[in-house]
Amino acid sequence: MPVADPELQATLSTRVIKSPQGKIHVALTACLFLLCLLGVTKPSSAEYFAMIPFNTAIGKFRAWNLLTSAYYDNSIVMGCINTAVAFIVGRMLERKWKLEFAKFLAVINLATMLTIFIIMVACYASTTDMKFLLSPVCGFSAANAAFGVALKQLAPNQNCVASFDKIKFKHLPAIVIACAVVCYGLGVTQFKDLLLVVFGTYYGWLYLRYFMPYPGNAIRGDSSEEFAFKTLWPGPLRPIGAMFGNITFGCCEMCGFCKVVDGPVAEELPRTAIPSTSIPIPEVPDTVSEAERKQSERRRALAVKAINERIEQLKQARSSAQNKAKAMETSPPDAPAEGNGGGADNV
Repeated sequence: MPVADPELQATLSTRVIKSPQGKIHVALTACLFLLCLLGVTKPSSAEYFAMIPFNTAIGKFRAWNLLTSAYYDNSIVMGCINTAVAFIVGRMLERKWKLEFAKFLAVINLATMLTIFIIMVACYASTTDMKFLLSPVCGFSAANAAFGVALKQLAPNQNCVASFDKIKFKHLPAIVIACAVVCYGLGVTQFKDLLLVVFGTYYGWLYLRYFMPYPGNAIRGDSSEEFAFKTLWPGPLRPIGAMFGNITFGCCEMCGFCKVVDGPVAEELPRTAIPSTSIPIPEVPDTVSEAERKQSERRRALAVKAINERIEQLKQARSSAQNKAKAMETSPPDAPAEGNGGGADNV
């Protein structure tokens, strides 16, 4: 069984914030609470804090709504849920990512709100229904959905509830989207709330997959097969997830956001920069049993050996190709064959 991230395990097992740098999630929680309180007690504040397409860039120009709308909420139920999730999960992720946690929040929220703005304008253009331009979009649901993707990446086999091992972090993205679809189908939430969850999940995966910098790794993102887009979904939906994942990879590769590392480039990179798609090297935490430690060390040794053998094969292939090219350059052209002449031979 894969071992969960040891740093995340330590965060899950403690109730005290020990790091003096862990202040981002506290400020985030306070901001969500205050803006939710403002939205509930003074609904007219949505004109300035929520993303209303007409106010954001059409009738007026309040572009800052793309930034503030994610932290503003006019529903006390959703506001309390989002604030609680942001505090609990935010503490875990901030301890792991430090300042990258704030960057993750900014990117996911801005990308989601900008996408929904474009969709709402497109819906108005196709239907001429003003409700698409005047409906306020707000809430922290997109970031919380992205948090589920982050937990799936960091500790996929960690139980969501310690005493219940049926639901693990790797199931969170599918569960969150399923709940959003059910709530929308029952009329509890609106279509824009479903869009927040869907795009929050997608952009969370996209950022972690291709853009997130990791310490000691020269290549951005997590290219492991265990974090492919199809793994966010249950078995029957995985072929569709694989299709969308391939489309995303093709677009990112076309735009130059991701590259396939070839042999010569891989030789120049440090070993930690070799992507984990081919051979993941498991780390050995300090909290596992002796049997698990030996098994992890054995897998690690085999993985390192396989990587070294692969690099050696690439070196030999390149050296052989260079020798053949050099031999072709230095070899003299074939002399024309001389015929047997002489009068004595001609009888």
